[in-house]
Amino acid sequence: MNLKKQYLSLVLPAAVLFLAVGLAREMNLLRPGQFAAPPILPPVLFVLCAITAFAGPLACRTLFAHGVRARHQVSSQAFLSFQRRLLWISQMTPYLALVAVCCDFPRFHAAAMVLMALYATYYYFPSRRRIGFDRRIFRVAP
Repeated sequence: MNLKKQYLSLVLPAAVLFLAVGLAREMNLLRPGQFAAPPILPPVLFVLCAITAFAGPLACRTLFAHGVRARHQVSSQAFLSFQRRLLWISQMTPYLALVAVCCDFPRFHAAAMVLMALYATYYYFPSRRRIGFDRRIFRVAP
């Protein structure tokens, strides 16, 4: 499936970078406080994470549903474009969380951002079940 390839191409680099940061910390190549962030950065990135994990995909879905509400059928191409856009928005969250881990954000912000990244990575995985459900909801033509 084309969506799974796109998903993997977005998620795998973030996962590899998280592993690299973890290994660098274990080998003391990356020490706490090495990358200092300005005090405004943690709340700003926290909000951006919330937007990319929750609000952005929800807004994208709402706009798509509003745009196709009067149609009896939605083309497969339009639906695929919607799903790709959803993946792009949601899979930016792990990269924002990576910044939080690298820059030693306060524990609250870093933990919440990592949880949002895990949520976005898990929830927006293009499984057959989720895609099939969305196809039925939006009346996608076969």
